[in-house]
Amino acid sequence: MIIISDTSALSCLAELGELDLLRQLYGSVTITATVQREALQAGAPVALQQFVATPQAWLTVVADVQPYLPETSALDPGEASAITLAWQHRASSLLIMDEKRGRRVSAALGLRITGAAGVLTDAAAAGLIEFEAVFQRLALTKFRLAAPVVEILRQRYRANAVPPTT
Repeated sequence: MIIISDTSALSCLAELGELDLLRQLYGSVTITATVQREALQAGAPVALQQFVATPQAWLTVVADVQPYLPETSALDPGEASAITLAWQHRASSLLIMDEKRGRRVSAALGLRITGAAGVLTDAAAAGLIEFEAVFQRLALTKFRLAAPVVEILRQRYRANAVPPTT
């Protein structure tokens, strides 16, 4: 399976200091050159800029697939490039994206998608982080989730949590 991320999810995880969860959950993550450029722009979290400037072995940066899918024409270039790459690998890809418009396009294309909150929920279920603590930290960032969405994620976490070993 190829795990592809857009800039927004990386930015959120960087702000929380939780980028390594991607490695722990998936082993490797792929981003496009456009996503890398976006992550290096002023205004991106410093941790994200440092991360993509000198990627670790588990982060792969690939050239953009051209042309982008026509369905992505109204999206920003990072989203368009990530969706197009995921479409190219649609039989075995998971796209990590948070923007609503990008997620709608991805869903319409039948792509498997998750977001930063989904990554955090899966990491909590795997016992890598504590669900309530990380979502409290997330609430202190500019990332916003509606209370009903957090409750759905909490229920998903509880249903999938690995029982602690004693």
